[in-house]
Amino acid sequence: MPPWEQRLVTITAKWQGFSVVNDRGVVVLLFRSKGQPSQRVSMTGFDPEIRFRDEDEERATTYIRQTYKLWAEADGDRTLKDCLKEVKSTSDVEPQAEEAVTWATIAAAMKEAKLDFGKKIQPQTWKTNWAPILDEAVRVLGRKNAPGDGYELLKAVLKNWTHAPTVQKECGRYLARWMEFAVRRYKVPRTWLITQADRDELIPKRTKKRKKAVLEDAEILAFIAVVQKENPAWANLFRMLTQYGLRPTELQHLSVVKDPVTQEKTFWCSYEKIGGEEDTDPRYLRAMYLRNEDDNPVQWPLVAEWEAGTLKLPEGQLNGAACNRHVHRKQKGMPAGPTQREWIRLVEKYAAKPAPEWLRVYSFRDTFGVRCKREGLDKGAICDAMGHSEAVHDRSYRTITDSIVARAFESDAETIPLP
Repeated sequence: MPPWEQRLVTITAKWQGFSVVNDRGVVVLLFRSKGQPSQRVSMTGFDPEIRFRDEDEERATTYIRQTYKLWAEADGDRTLKDCLKEVKSTSDVEPQAEEAVTWATIAAAMKEAKLDFGKKIQPQTWKTNWAPILDEAVRVLGRKNAPGDGYELLKAVLKNWTHAPTVQKECGRYLARWMEFAVRRYKVPRTWLITQADRDELIPKRTKKRKKAVLEDAEILAFIAVVQKENPAWANLFRMLTQYGLRPTELQHLSVVKDPVTQEKTFWCSYEKIGGEEDTDPRYLRAMYLRNEDDNPVQWPLVAEWEAGTLKLPEGQLNGAACNRHVHRKQKGMPAGPTQREWIRLVEKYAAKPAPEWLRVYSFRDTFGVRCKREGLDKGAICDAMGHSEAVHDRSYRTITDSIVARAFESDAETIPLP
């Protein structure tokens, strides 16, 4: 379904009993509600120029909204046909004529389109990624010396994040999409479009990606042992992230089911990631063990403990932000306890490498993928277990470490005679 059709058929989503349908090219507004007579009215019947097509979306949308407004104000005492007749006879029906369109209005409409129509992104994604940038844009556009086109708008907004090149890149992407939306939906002049050339000129070149740290098995086991002594619930959380390669937010979407292949009890993750590089589907979780100092596998009975009700996890919303707050928690400017001190030690260790590496909570997920590769699993199986595509895996995840490379060369070198 193309975007314009998605918008048209979902404008009645919050109106109980209403729907918009395509009847052989005709735009039809339907009302069906238990205990009330059904009603049907055709936009095309009152304006023959309106058809169920892209170029008529805005006009049809305005008719429908104004018709519903009159119907709702009459509290059911008028028919839809009467309301539509009044709309047609009293106005030429300019889009959004009943209220002034402001940049704030357009930002609010963009939010509605992203969150409600097709659920393109999660509410938290809007709050964290989109909202700060659009809020700053609306503020800049409300100044006396407001920008006069898309280029100047991007230039002004970027100044708020001169300290954060990554956010500046996101500014270019989000503002460009917002302006495309404004031009398409609200007939804003095309001078407000932000081109790729504008972005290339104004946004600093992307800095080299930091190399992601991948923890050694012994380091994970030692870290969890420290956490266990201080807070067993948080130790269980890190065991879950380690053994199943979870995104932290997925801890809120777990249940135990029977695996249809193995017939064993396993975790089912119902989380559906949307709005990022690609959508992800719910999946069965697959455990991958660690190896202890004797090279023996280590795996925790987390499914059994979950079912028995003995697997305690931290209270509150469990996501990446909560995990980061915990490992970086401070008192009087210093790490708050043994967990935080051990975490900072690991962070500093990896940052001090000749080629610095970036350690963060998400590293438990990266480490899961590396362990799977180390133990000989096929890339397709690894990606399915982690809930992403092979393209994302190749682009965003490490698959090997210096230690694995060194061990491989040491092992192979023993069979090759030296000169």
